[in-house]
Amino acid sequence: MTQALFERLRAELPPQVKLELGPEALNQLDAPLKLVLVPGQDTFTSPDGRATSSEALAGTPPAEPRPRPPYTRLAGYTLHIWGKSYPVVEDVLSDCVAALRRICGSSLELFPSGWDEDETGQAAALPADKRRYQLRFRVLAEVGAAEPGVYVRLERALLDQTEILP
Repeated sequence: MTQALFERLRAELPPQVKLELGPEALNQLDAPLKLVLVPGQDTFTSPDGRATSSEALAGTPPAEPRPRPPYTRLAGYTLHIWGKSYPVVEDVLSDCVAALRRICGSSLELFPSGWDEDETGQAAALPADKRRYQLRFRVLAEVGAAEPGVYVRLERALLDQTEILP
């Protein structure tokens, strides 16, 4: 799921934006405008109607409806956005939020986010020509193999014109 989200986000953003994946890229400030997507903490809950499938997240929704999986993964992420100035970062931030909304739809949840903070929430000592914004969000994703429910089995039986009862 993370790789699919990364690839879709890269395709949605302007070509001059450098997007990398993983915490190891956080210490490499080699580009004037750089984004780093870092997976965070996940939570698992009962099924949620807003959850998206991994196929839909990758841009290839399943051809036919599937039964709802037994769990929803609330996958946490932080998107670190570096730029030379506040306006540059804010323009890219706006593009990122719009792209995430197009990719994830209603399965996107945004969290309190902020400027120039380290991982503990303290002000980070960054050079004056590098401004960083940390966009925190999570994506609700379907998890687990689902068994077809009664209605799905009935529908399949009717479509196949087979006997429902023995």
